[in-house]
Amino acid sequence: MARFHFRLEPVLQHRAAREEAAEQALAQARREYNRRLALLEDTRQRLEAASFAAARENMDVFEEMHLHFYRMSLKGRMAVQEKSVKTAGHTVEKRRSEVIKARQERQVMEKLKERQLQNFNHEMAVKEQKEMDELAGNAYRHRGGVMV
Repeated sequence: MARFHFRLEPVLQHRAAREEAAEQALAQARREYNRRLALLEDTRQRLEAASFAAARENMDVFEEMHLHFYRMSLKGRMAVQEKSVKTAGHTVEKRRSEVIKARQERQVMEKLKERQLQNFNHEMAVKEQKEMDELAGNAYRHRGGVMV
């Protein structure tokens, strides 16, 4: 019996590899987003701690100035980090879209392969039935036209 051969198997494999690469890129983008988010949260906690330290009563002028500049520095760092987190979020969304597109392209090829396999199986069943009918006809003729 003949075996099914999907002529576009290399294309299907290529699309599956592209989907896998897109999923890995998405995972990397998510890790980077989470890393940047953790840095932002760390900076927020430092700012909060510095604000509590500023509430101490017995600080001299130099300590207050130092703390003020430190808090200003943290606020500036937070602004930069917030932009960085936003950029990383956009990258995650872009990578997610790429994964969806790659998955759809692979699924199109898989559906085509499935349809071709169904057609192949149908053709094989028709061919087998034709051979069986032919054998039955030959046996009938061989017996002299008498059905047993």
